[in-house]
Amino acid sequence: MIRQILGYVGVAFAAIAFAAALAPAGASTTSPAQVKWNTQVVVTMSLTPNYALGFGQVKAVFGTQPAPTHGPNAGPGTGQGDVDFGNVLSGTDYLYKYAAHLNVTTNDPSGFQVYGEGAADFYNQADASTTPISSTIFYATSTSGSPVDTNNGFTPGLPFERTSGTVTGGSYGVAPTIDYGGSYPSTPVARHTSATGDFYWDYLLKVPSTATGGNYFVWIVYTVVPS
Repeated sequence: MIRQILGYVGVAFAAIAFAAALAPAGASTTSPAQVKWNTQVVVTMSLTPNYALGFGQVKAVFGTQPAPTHGPNAGPGTGQGDVDFGNVLSGTDYLYKYAAHLNVTTNDPSGFQVYGEGAADFYNQADASTTPISSTIFYATSTSGSPVDTNNGFTPGLPFERTSGTVTGGSYGVAPTIDYGGSYPSTPVARHTSATGDFYWDYLLKVPSTATGGNYFVWIVYTVVPS
């Protein structure tokens, strides 16, 4: 049996701002003055873990689904803590209900794109071994809690990828940042064509059969870019 801790970052934020430019008209005594400016694009976001009642880990089983459980770093209430799967077994699949709620607001009427990547691969604190995040941690669309999330451990999900950006920080308990240098991943985890949006995700964990005992964690970093 191994214990898995999925670190979860809620402060990773990147906004592309377009600087304001003020262009007054030339000095003229015969024509009216014209003032033109560009509006700065502003993005705000909030990232909430364990966002609805009933959050936590559900082992992949047929038939009646077990009640969600979670490790000690989750909660103790909604909107708090890490996404902590608690104790898990090698070679077993799990769902984590109500893992992440992302709320985004911009003043860009064209909308925005959301990128979500791992700051590193899945890391074992006991022996410093890693497993690829793309074959270990996945995400699936959830609900706000009403209606109730019907996902289970067999629900298909999309893999998180390890970032190719420059990572700063990221040890356990220290949230990392990712600097993409203006070159973002080819596929965002979400797109939105209006100025505000809410996204709800469950996480899925496929524990490698080769995983050894220890405390595992990975940081998932979300970055929002205006369209």
